[in-house]
Amino acid sequence: YTTLFRSVLMRRKLMKFVRKIIIILFTLIIIIGGVIITHITPQISIRTNLFVTGHPIGAFKATIDINKGQYELDKDTLDKENAMIYVITDFTVYDGGTGNPMSNFKVTKSWILYFSEIYGEA
Repeated sequence: YTTLFRSVLMRRKLMKFVRKIIIILFTLIIIIGGVIITHITPQISIRTNLFVTGHPIGAFKATIDINKGQYELDKDTLDKENAMIYVITDFTVYDGGTGNPMSNFKVTKSWILYFSEIYGEA
């Protein structure tokens, strides 16, 4: 009976270990998928940035367009960085620290993902 009991215990321990591994892998897949989904297009990247920085209403209501004028001013630098300038229209979002309006965002493409950051105006 002792060898049978030991094999049953070993099987249970193995199943618990496999269950933990599956849960960890599933959690990692969900996290990686979330990052990919929130950075898959320039507009979604900007909306994610707005939402995370404390502007959830602006993230849903803002209209996002390419700012061709600002891009033409900084074209050399932006082309080297593989970036584009986008502007938020029809909704004003203010920086919490300075109170200045945040309307321009620099979006940089890295592999298949887009990452955005606030960009100053000329």
